Amino acid sequence: MSESPKAGKRDPRSAAERLKDVAKELFYKQGIRATGVEELCRVAGTTKISLYRAYPSKDELIASVLRDDCDADACWFDKVRDEAIPSRERPRAYLLAAAEAMREKGYRGCPMVMAIVEFPDPEHPARQVADAYKLKVRSAIHRLCAEAGAAEPEVLGDALLMMIEGAYASAPYLGHLTAADSLERTGLKLLDIALPPR
Repeated sequence: MSESPKAGKRDPRSAAERLKDVAKELFYKQGIRATGVEELCRVAGTTKISLYRAYPSKDELIASVLRDDCDADACWFDKVRDEAIPSRERPRAYLLAAAEAMREKGYRGCPMVMAIVEFPDPEHPARQVADAYKLKVRSAIHRLCAEAGAAEPEVLGDALLMMIEGAYASAPYLGHLTAADSLERTGLKLLDIALPPR
């Protein structure tokens, strides 16, 4: 169970901001369904009234947290598409960035994958955000592979995506560092074979 803020300390952020920050942390650490509204409000130092004033439902709060995660990942993807990185090296840069993200302390997996697993209904707001994001990433990886000169960019892009998603899924039982190292080794071999010589 998470601790509530210490008495006497006033948080300058709005109730909505506090709730979203707490939700992001607890959903990732504990799981979305395992985190109740009461706990969110207690840890954020706010009330259910404030939560439902900011978000019509817990589902909308979940979707909002995931949209923020999508925005953060989009910034990460923009770095890979930097003009300073040659086109041929961008799939490699993406792979290395994914492996590096997995090495961060406390890594538990991709928040989008975790949401997809927790919400089997494709109509759920969290699933709609996560599915749309994953499909967007797939298209972006296809483009990176095409720009890098791959003979079959969709095939290579899907293979790269499956390696990354597999590493995300295996991190809990292999350990995030082992999964990241394995992703890096196998992914780089794949790219060396599938892309034109440097």
